[in-house]
Amino acid sequence: MVLCEPRLAVRRHRKVVVVLAVSIALALSGLGIESASASTRSRLAVSLNSDRSSAVRLDGSRVNGKIYVFVRNSKKLDKVDFYIDSPQWRKKPPVRTDKKAPFDLAGTASDGTARPYNTAKLADGTHTIRAVMTRTDGTTYTRRGRFKVHNGGAKPAPIPTPTATTTVSPTSAPTATAPTTTAPTATAPTTTAPTTTAPTTTAPATTDPTKTAVPAPPTTTTAPPTTSAPTATATPPKTCTNGNTIKEGGLASYSEAGGGEYLIHNNNWNDNAGGNTVITACNYNNWYLISNTPNHSDMSVQTYPNVHRDYNNVALTRIKSARFAATGPRCTGCVYNIAFDIWLGSGLSHELMIWTDNWGQRPSGEVVDTVTIGGHEYQVWRSGSGDGGVISYLSTTPQTSGDMPLSEFFKDVQNRGWKVTTTWQVDYGVEIVDTNGKPERFDFNNFAITD
Repeated sequence: MVLCEPRLAVRRHRKVVVVLAVSIALALSGLGIESASASTRSRLAVSLNSDRSSAVRLDGSRVNGKIYVFVRNSKKLDKVDFYIDSPQWRKKPPVRTDKKAPFDLAGTASDGTARPYNTAKLADGTHTIRAVMTRTDGTTYTRRGRFKVHNGGAKPAPIPTPTATTTVSPTSAPTATAPTTTAPTATAPTTTAPTTTAPTTTAPATTDPTKTAVPAPPTTTTAPPTTSAPTATATPPKTCTNGNTIKEGGLASYSEAGGGEYLIHNNNWNDNAGGNTVITACNYNNWYLISNTPNHSDMSVQTYPNVHRDYNNVALTRIKSARFAATGPRCTGCVYNIAFDIWLGSGLSHELMIWTDNWGQRPSGEVVDTVTIGGHEYQVWRSGSGDGGVISYLSTTPQTSGDMPLSEFFKDVQNRGWKVTTTWQVDYGVEIVDTNGKPERFDFNNFAITD
């Protein structure tokens, strides 16, 4: 999300990616880690070996026993603060601060090997590790990894492997396959992301005796519909000039007249392709961004710039709807989706996404249903089963503005087995995978939550 850190998302150059992902999946089978992404270029990585060998992306992994979590590509870092399952991480101390490379979650032994982190400390289920990284020049940014712990009982349902998924792309959009799970933004844990994605919401040769196999790639039954022209259903976009500049990792806060606080977050939770996104904000309900994100081989979600409001486990019955207006460039070679990312319950086990405009992306999981909510038809995509995972609603007709009946979506996910009754964050922004290496503009206007 941003807590979007995504969000679990991968897309483009399909045939090559599929072959590579399947090959890696076969090579990693029996690890004891099941990965939702074949990309190992993510900043947060996990290994089953103290020498950090055979490491994979932490985000989207399924683990048990002792693991070794560390930060990749850390040459220009001065320190790393690690947080575990901390929604209010900005207000709480980290579980560990490491000021010397290599940056290991559990610390580094005198011989240079990583110390293990015992996942038995955590309950079975989904958890998040967030790393706040400080560069040598003093600037900071974050990465997060959302993973699933399973140390006992029956083996849970496998997490889909989005990188090994093929998708038929819309005729006017670039070809791209990508699950999404966005990392949570601002004060929430994560987005993404929970890459996405994914997703997405927002994602694995060892001696470990407890080994599980990498899940087979999911089959995409229906291509994301993005060929229709966007339909405007509310106030047209405003024009923002002379606004506040928010660079990647920055945060700006604005208060509406009624007193509720909204945050704009330039949440480059992944950004392993080296792109750049800058936000110009005139207000929480009038801002735009220009992103220059290069084409990259793993096609993961790089960033989720968004406006959001934080809640402290507020009852879902309190939140009614959200007004929105956003437009994307719909550019040749671009891959992105504009979406709500809502984190339900007290942790990161339930992520609800509502995609209002999709340009060449694919949600995490598989299509399980089609529903009509608020007069719009949505494909329902699901990653995980039972009480948890990611449920994404993909609008079959792109929406550039309108009033989103959030309460109806809350009821629908509860009818699908989710037992959550509260939320702690509602986001609206864009998951950017690729702008084809050119600066492209996205506008966001008229946002407000009715509660």
